[in-house]
Amino acid sequence: MGIIFIFANMKTFRKVLIYIILIYILLVAIAILFQEKFLFRNTKLAMDYQYEFKEDFEEMWFTPEANVRINALYFKTDSTKRKGLIVYFHGNADDLRRWGKYAIDFTKNDYDILMIDYRQFGKSTGTLSEKALYSDASYVYEWAKRHFSESQIIVYGRSLGTGIATRLAAENKPKMLLLETPYFNLSQVVNSYFPLIPYSSILKYQFRTDLFIRQVQCPMHFFHGTKDAVVPYKSSLKLAALLNKKPSEILTTIPNGEHKNLAEFEAYHTALDSLLRRL
Repeated sequence: MGIIFIFANMKTFRKVLIYIILIYILLVAIAILFQEKFLFRNTKLAMDYQYEFKEDFEEMWFTPEANVRINALYFKTDSTKRKGLIVYFHGNADDLRRWGKYAIDFTKNDYDILMIDYRQFGKSTGTLSEKALYSDASYVYEWAKRHFSESQIIVYGRSLGTGIATRLAAENKPKMLLLETPYFNLSQVVNSYFPLIPYSSILKYQFRTDLFIRQVQCPMHFFHGTKDAVVPYKSSLKLAALLNKKPSEILTTIPNGEHKNLAEFEAYHTALDSLLRRL
């Protein structure tokens, strides 16, 4: 009887093991096939869509390569008070129709702000890839340098855009790099949701902020909420440690701040205003 019992248990164990392996393979397949849908929750706009904002702005187009058009919004300040330009890289969702409302946080501090929609976001066209995101950012930055000296340009990245902004700052010499809810790298973010999957091997997008940030020569500052459920707060702590900085030297911590709502906290605006006014 004992032998029969052990044999039956072995058969059950093998079945369970097979199910576990199949589920694992399925999860890996989903991660490979649908990673762009998870990463880029972009929305599209009709080409004739008319933006509406209270601030003075101009709609612009960039053509970094044939058959690619990058839509942008340029928000203007009083030319007699203008300090410089913010080049802004937004998060992974929606389009400029949503992101444009944040321009006031910068124009009120006498900075023009240039926001772009990534390929396949809003009115922008072209094929998405990590390489394309970096090259488009560089193309736009070259335009910025033709109109402002680098000592007047601040690069700002939010969420997804923090990796793009950091790479851009590493390759140039802007006045400052500002990062809102930055990640250490993409595989670590995804791993916090679904551990045990080899993301570093299967992800088409790596966004190695941890590598790029070591090459940045300009001053930096981060903003991060302690209750961020998308990009964990510890990501900013790890980046600070990588730079041999105390959190208090480089990070504005927003107690109870989440991933999408830092602009609702006075602490965020106080820190951002202080940074921009003294630059």
